[in-house]
Amino acid sequence: MTNSYNQIVLLAVSVGSFNYSLSFGTSSAIIGLEGFLDYFRLHLEGEEASYASSMQGAFTGVFFAGGFFGSFIFAWLADYIGRKRALDVMSIVALIGSIVSGASFHIGMLLAGRVITGLASGGMNVIPPMFQSEVSVAEHRGRNVSLHGFMFVAGLATANWAGLGANFSPNEQLQWRLLLALQAVPSILLLVLRFWLPETPKWLTLNGRPDEALGTLKNLHDDGSDAEHQRALHEQQEIVQQIELDSRHDTSWKALFTRPSARRRMLLGIFLMFFQQSTGQNVLYGLQINILNSLGLTGWKASLVISCYITWAAFLNFVGAALLDRVGRRTMLLIGLASHTRLIHKAGTTIAGAIHTSLAVTYGGGSNKVGAGATVAFLFLFITFFAPCIDVTSYVYGAEIFPTYMRARGLAVTIATYFGFAAVYTAASTAANNSIGAKFNMVFISLSAFVVAYYVFPETKGLSMEEMGILFGEETEVAHIESGTVSPSDPKIEPVNIQVQSVAVKESNV
Repeated sequence: MTNSYNQIVLLAVSVGSFNYSLSFGTSSAIIGLEGFLDYFRLHLEGEEASYASSMQGAFTGVFFAGGFFGSFIFAWLADYIGRKRALDVMSIVALIGSIVSGASFHIGMLLAGRVITGLASGGMNVIPPMFQSEVSVAEHRGRNVSLHGFMFVAGLATANWAGLGANFSPNEQLQWRLLLALQAVPSILLLVLRFWLPETPKWLTLNGRPDEALGTLKNLHDDGSDAEHQRALHEQQEIVQQIELDSRHDTSWKALFTRPSARRRMLLGIFLMFFQQSTGQNVLYGLQINILNSLGLTGWKASLVISCYITWAAFLNFVGAALLDRVGRRTMLLIGLASHTRLIHKAGTTIAGAIHTSLAVTYGGGSNKVGAGATVAFLFLFITFFAPCIDVTSYVYGAEIFPTYMRARGLAVTIATYFGFAAVYTAASTAANNSIGAKFNMVFISLSAFVVAYYVFPETKGLSMEEMGILFGEETEVAHIESGTVSPSDPKIEPVNIQVQSVAVKESNV
């Protein structure tokens, strides 16, 4: 059971997830504002169309580039100074980025602000799901970590509804400056909430502080019915034993790719985000304003469609979070990738995206309202599969498949893959927009790889994070805790501390 304190911690950490998506969503929202386009000369028509197209691409691309490097920087910080203090640094960097962006008077300053915000966004995509996974009980971990996906889309929805409202402001500079400054609000809120956050018990144990870890486990997982704290004691014993087993292996960066079980986890994380990005979701969202304009939906009407689209996605993320611990991660991913499961046959993001693209190519630039309506309808069908099945699931899966000693670095590579392919696809789509338009989306139809996913993604539902090694050929290296009463003075706990401390030192020197 997830007690009330644990729920508060999970919600507080997810403010970082909201912060990331608000920053990301703001770029899409302000590209549709005339005041922004006029101030920076970014209209896609006229003599400066080529310059405008490249700058629009750079506006989004540098954000993703910053996120790529930020993923590694903040993962290292999370291992070195702890998950909680890394959240603090991340929030301060995000706050600086929002101030620079909102105060921009030149395109160079605007891009610099987006780079800084992007760096923080790398941490926002690594630390919250990692933190949530490390403070969750196994049976509710899917639902709890899904808060990252839900708050991610909630931030997008907030950005787009704010962008819709900005269309009606008579002050054209205030339109976009206020939206960029809005990114500072969740950063400040997270810096306030941090005083109520604990450090995660797994990081405390890894760094030779088992007593503090046990106290945190009691606060997070006791529901009042366990007077002797047996659940917390069992969890602590399992964490300690697993870290001791892991400490027998090389934990360097090189070993993460040479040890077969570690390498498989890393490749799964990379494939996971490659598949997620290869559905074309970020391209469809980021440049949807241009497609809607070509269908005759301009100004506030286009903003309204996108706001409804993202709000529908947020609701579906919530639905996906409720289903994840019941249906399973693998099943949800396969449904979203158009899997051959009993629940759905030959449907999902691949087919919905293919039909949407075909309709956009056919009816873009025309006056056929029925065709335009069908194009928008299949856009909504696309997100109906993507949001609950792929979006919310990928962050949960990516956070839970790695053991404690490599979780930050493994998740860094996973999220860096997300940012890397997002940057490549977005930059390519921006360049292609002027020449082939929506036809570029056809590349994502060929890249959808649900057949590969069917054979490579194991089910993780119901397993503790220490038991994940069973799925990766480590049956003899997984801590097995016998049932029965555990005492705080259990001799199995204390002798491991020396080994745990040595692992922590090795980690900090990587």
